Amino acid sequence: MNINQKVGENIRLYRIEQGYNQDDFAEECQISRAYYGRIERGEHSITLNTCERICKTLGISIKDLFINIC
Repeated sequence: MNINQKVGENIRLYRIEQGYNQDDFAEECQISRAYYGRIERGEHSITLNTCERICKTLGISIKDLFINIC
């Protein structure tokens, strides 16, 4: 599993824990559904701006996305 996949998996787990489906979460983050899906699957490197939007929506810090990465 590469770093993009690990970050995507962490985002997915936080999203599910908070009860969001992919469509509603992407909309709340103001990210296209297709782009969000690629991030979650680890097919796209996430930008810091997008990290910030996702973290604000989830109510977590950016460092939380990188737990258990290394």
